[in-house]
Amino acid sequence: MKNENNKTNEISENVPAVVENDGANVVATVTEPDSSAPVVADARALSVADKTPPAEPTDVREYAQAQSDESMRGGYASVNGRNVRTDNRLVWMIVALMTALCIAVGVLSSALTGYFMRRGEKPPVIDTHGDVQQNIAAVIAARKSSIAEVSCGGLKGSGIVMKREGDTVYVLTNAHVLESYVMVEQLPAVRFYGEDGFYQASVVGYDGFYDVAVLSLDHTTVHTVYNLDGSEFFSPDVKYSEGDYVVSIGNAMGMGIASYDGIISRASEMLECNELFNAGGKKTVPVMRTTAVINAGMSGGGVFDMRGNLVGLGTYRMSNTDGVGVEGGASSDVEDTGFATPVSVLYPVYKRILAEGKGGEVRQTPVTLRASDTSAIGRVGLPFGYSCEYRNGRLTVVALNQGTPPEAVVVGDVVTRVGGFRLVYDDDGNTIVNSDVCSLVGTLLGYSGRGNGAVLTVALERDGSPLTVTYSDYRYAL
Repeated sequence: MKNENNKTNEISENVPAVVENDGANVVATVTEPDSSAPVVADARALSVADKTPPAEPTDVREYAQAQSDESMRGGYASVNGRNVRTDNRLVWMIVALMTALCIAVGVLSSALTGYFMRRGEKPPVIDTHGDVQQNIAAVIAARKSSIAEVSCGGLKGSGIVMKREGDTVYVLTNAHVLESYVMVEQLPAVRFYGEDGFYQASVVGYDGFYDVAVLSLDHTTVHTVYNLDGSEFFSPDVKYSEGDYVVSIGNAMGMGIASYDGIISRASEMLECNELFNAGGKKTVPVMRTTAVINAGMSGGGVFDMRGNLVGLGTYRMSNTDGVGVEGGASSDVEDTGFATPVSVLYPVYKRILAEGKGGEVRQTPVTLRASDTSAIGRVGLPFGYSCEYRNGRLTVVALNQGTPPEAVVVGDVVTRVGGFRLVYDDDGNTIVNSDVCSLVGTLLGYSGRGNGAVLTVALERDGSPLTVTYSDYRYAL
């Protein structure tokens, strides 16, 4: 026979209590194992039957659903049956402030992105910590999309995409590629890397002597336009030496953009070549010689060093018209011998075309240079009142012009600095150390005798004593 207390304990283990509190009842029901009828238990009755002192009633409060929803709008929390209100105004103020900041940053980012996309982007920096082959591959990957195909009449050449302003893209190329434009005013066309069609371009201007031209056209390119012009990768002061690796990129043989690697075989020299659009004329120009291929069709393409700097504009290739050692030999190109207009010369000519070009030729104040049989540098005609020659390795004044030569200069003075270009002589005073004629010409091309600008200072030496001549009527072009 079961003990009553045991039975009571069994029931108390499974039956929830009814708690009366301010008229709100929490009721739970269970089903007794031996009966299907629900049993309602009173917690205080069970306490008496168990002869246990009744426990103090717990203050448990249930909120009606409507009251709960209404209360939550004010930020209530229930702790031990009491209503505790937390003030969230500061939290909402912070949230609102952060939201406003996010919106402002998003709008500003979009505006800046649109602005720089319209102007083109800064060229990426190239990682040069790998071996030579890795560096070559990196330069090609970074600069290939900056080279375009140029077509004018029956000629095909190349161009370098220099910058974009708004929807206008500027392309640098050789003047000789535009022969049909000069002769019959046929407009050139440009095809950008990775695109199918050519787009008609306008000619900003060209320089026939230094063989440089600038085109412009309104077009949205498929690939990003990198602003070489204005970046650290296009500067007249870039340093390079003989033996440095370079990459030439252009429209080789008119068959599309291709790349070739090589070295700088001569950093600075004088080259005698035919004048543009004048079959009988000759001129002597400063060039860089390279073993990087500059085939037909690559005129106007870029020559880049292993840091991605533009160091030259592929301009000339050498042909052996008579053959070597063979009488009446057939014409052939000389392998591993190409010539580029160095950036020291290219930069001032390009800048002046942009500033003064009106669709025609921009005539420079020519720096008269003559090659000689005994030296790569022969005669240098300075465009300000006197002429010089290299005598015993020193740039020496040999003649004064008949006009109004500067009073401070006499025949026999030795030039030691022209503008920012310094000529260095050894301790014996007889041999020039840096015969960088390209940098010298580039410095001179930065000035034009038209006044209203910066002065040009020339430092000379007479019998061991220094003297300086300043030309205030020269305008700096860069």
